[in-house]
Amino acid sequence: MPIVLLRLVSRFTARTWRAPALVLLAAFLVGWLLIAVFEDPGAKIKKPHEYFWYFFVSGTTTGYGDLAPATPGGRVGGVLIIVAGLTAGLVLFAELTLWMAKGRTMKANGHAQLHRRDHIVVVGYDRDALRAIIGQLRADPEFVKTPVVALFWPEELTGENPDPDLYEVVANDDTAYERACLEKARTVLVVGRSDDETVRVMLGVSAYLRRCGEPSAHLLAGLRDGGRRTEITEALNLVSADIEPVDIDDPAVVAVAIRNPGVAAIYHNLASTLDTDGTLYRVDVPEDAGEWSRLDVAIFLLRRGSTLLAVGESHRPNARFRLTSMPGEMVRGGQSLAVVAPDRPVIPWGEL
Repeated sequence: MPIVLLRLVSRFTARTWRAPALVLLAAFLVGWLLIAVFEDPGAKIKKPHEYFWYFFVSGTTTGYGDLAPATPGGRVGGVLIIVAGLTAGLVLFAELTLWMAKGRTMKANGHAQLHRRDHIVVVGYDRDALRAIIGQLRADPEFVKTPVVALFWPEELTGENPDPDLYEVVANDDTAYERACLEKARTVLVVGRSDDETVRVMLGVSAYLRRCGEPSAHLLAGLRDGGRRTEITEALNLVSADIEPVDIDDPAVVAVAIRNPGVAAIYHNLASTLDTDGTLYRVDVPEDAGEWSRLDVAIFLLRRGSTLLAVGESHRPNARFRLTSMPGEMVRGGQSLAVVAPDRPVIPWGEL
């Protein structure tokens, strides 16, 4: 019988608020009974609305002193109210502290429900790469405060989030997309442990977004194997025509792709050894070729089906190339050109 009674009590008090509520209710009724019985018939404290006020200020230990029982029996009721208020308050405070600690732990371990909108979700966790991408993003004033959420597989992150100030984490399980608010994200970057896994995960991401309504997130697929670029891109196109492939090895390129939807395709084509638009070639300008304005060189190449992409400072293999043109910039002998063309261009320098 005691075991059954304990189980009933345990079941009834399973919710943390029930036990303090029972204590306060019992103190309210007993206190009211004692005050009603022992206080003088005309005592102000016996009026229901005055007693409610007295119970509130005494139970919260505020004690304004405007109302107080005058008889020993009434004071016993007052003591019960004060003790009950203290006990219930301490219990609720302790439970609140535990609840907050539990919530912080769940969030740090990736098991909490997040509440984000217009954020960036990265499916797949590589701490160094993620920190590098975020570092590139934070350089743009528009993305300084954009939240980042990383979904991780169990072997990718053990323990708590090591960088809570940079990003939030979500354990990749059956409810991960919902807890990461994937349908409200501005960008979703999928980085599988292999390109094949990236395609599989992106299939699940696209299906989830379609179930949530018209997909609005910018979808990026991080690719690793340049040799299978065309094959993986075709597979991604079967999943969705809106998926952009991006080379995950370069954080700067990934950050640019996140900030500027559609630009990833340009980087993707430039990184390919052969694509439908042509190939990127490096052409050295002979030392004695003379000099011309960069605009004249660009127009000369355009008329021959080629595009001047950048100008290098010298013939050295590690020469710095500049994409943007400076006002009045000249191209001189001894420099190099980065040119996109169907075939390796042969430039008749004498005709320039």
